Amino acid sequence: MTPVYIITTAHPFYEQVIDLRQRVLRAPLGLDIRNDDLEAETEQVIFIYEEDGVVKGCVMLQQYDAETFKLRQMAVDTAEQGKGIGLELVNAADLYATNMGKSRVLLHARETAIPFYEKLGYEVFGEALTEVGLPHRSMEKLLH
Repeated sequence: MTPVYIITTAHPFYEQVIDLRQRVLRAPLGLDIRNDDLEAETEQVIFIYEEDGVVKGCVMLQQYDAETFKLRQMAVDTAEQGKGIGLELVNAADLYATNMGKSRVLLHARETAIPFYEKLGYEVFGEALTEVGLPHRSMEKLLH
């Protein structure tokens, strides 16, 4: 069985997803994810990479428009980075989007993550933007 699968916000592993995102994405910026309004996540597709009951990575797909999902909140435990977990998560999300009939996936990548997404077929477009106080770039992948 693959360690990547989809959960909902009602799943017991969702709390681990919140903790992981806090450790990897928010705490280094001095932010607390628990101050965010997470209600919209009930409508999003949550992919996790889990081994032995531990969530080691996660990413989410949010409906953007009729043809597009937005990939968001990609996080891999710092001790697990470089082991292919992010690759598996993005590939699973891309496959899901394709199977749902979408023609593209958008995302906002931190500048440091751009090379990772480029290796997976995503391309930078538009002007630079700032989110959570960090420079980001819009990226997209056209699905076949």
